[in-house]
Amino acid sequence: MRRAGLEVERLTLVRGSRADLSRAVLSDVSFTLARGALLAVVGPSGAGKSTLLSLLAGFEQPTAGSIHLDGEDWRALDPVARGVGMSFDDAALHEHLTVRENLEAAALPRGDAAPARRTRVAEAAAALGVGALLDRRPATLSAGERRRVSLGRAFVRGPSVALLDEPFANLDRANRLAVRALVRTMRHATAATTIVVTHDPGDALALADGADDRMLVLVDGAVRAFGPAAELHRHPPDLETAALVDELGFEAISIDARGAAAGVVRLPTAIERRLREAPLGADGGWLGMRSTQIRRADGVGEGEGEREGLLLDLVVRAIEPAGLFVDVVAATGDSSGASPDQSIRVRLDARDAAGIAVGARRAFTVAAEDLHLFAGRFPARRLS
Repeated sequence: MRRAGLEVERLTLVRGSRADLSRAVLSDVSFTLARGALLAVVGPSGAGKSTLLSLLAGFEQPTAGSIHLDGEDWRALDPVARGVGMSFDDAALHEHLTVRENLEAAALPRGDAAPARRTRVAEAAAALGVGALLDRRPATLSAGERRRVSLGRAFVRGPSVALLDEPFANLDRANRLAVRALVRTMRHATAATTIVVTHDPGDALALADGADDRMLVLVDGAVRAFGPAAELHRHPPDLETAALVDELGFEAISIDARGAAAGVVRLPTAIERRLREAPLGADGGWLGMRSTQIRRADGVGEGEGEREGLLLDLVVRAIEPAGLFVDVVAATGDSSGASPDQSIRVRLDARDAAGIAVGARRAFTVAAEDLHLFAGRFPARRLS
């Protein structure tokens, strides 16, 4: 028996020859989402994120796989019958219609009488902060205003599922945060199951914060990871996922089977023990860390203090001020370049970066609990 909510099973789309699975745009995509929950879909360009929305909306038919909402097979339903609301990545609006008419047109499939439809539009406009824009045409709107109207079109009909394709694209920070808040408000007001495609992990983590909300990581048309967003951020299953779910990316140093690498002065005791008991193998592995969890360790040498954290000896290659922070771009090779460089970006409080100069060698440390161990070649796999 199927559960209430959205169930996607082995969804596959092949363009061209249906027998040529090497040309699959999406391949065996499966996930479940509770009714009213939010799914944040992240991944690099060309991963198939927008294609997934197109299949869910019914604009394209899958080569294989199924889509069910509350147990109903969506493959037999046309786009209108699915009750989907959609906001496109270019905030597409009917340019010849006013804002009011754009919203009313999106509400038409409900079949409400005109007075009820006007009330619904007025309520949506008030929630979106576009009440004063109802008689204007899209050409006169700013990017942020267009995006608000596009969101209104997605939610005004009270959709069963709202599909939002890059709703934060091309917005400045202030508008981005405002639209993010509107997505949160509208999804809860309408109780719509909501799927948001975004390339920005900050947006994904901020929105997929409920108990039933999830994050889906797509790479090359396949599911790389699926689960609670905070859990994927804390324990990424591979290096590529780690980079895709972190706003500042993810830093990693390749190591040999026993953990040795240029720039690594000391390994945490737990990782040393793990590698003694079960070496990584011929392909070695990676030590992963976040730039915000790397600290200066000036004056700390091998054997000093408790052997709990990772100790790195790095050469500073560049210093990039970032307001209250400073990004120190360092490398594991020596200053002559004789050893292969592995670049590491360290984000420090501006006060903690005082005295660091390009070309200098500096010691940095990472707490053992902030390290991630991966085995094999990139993208590698996480070890417990």
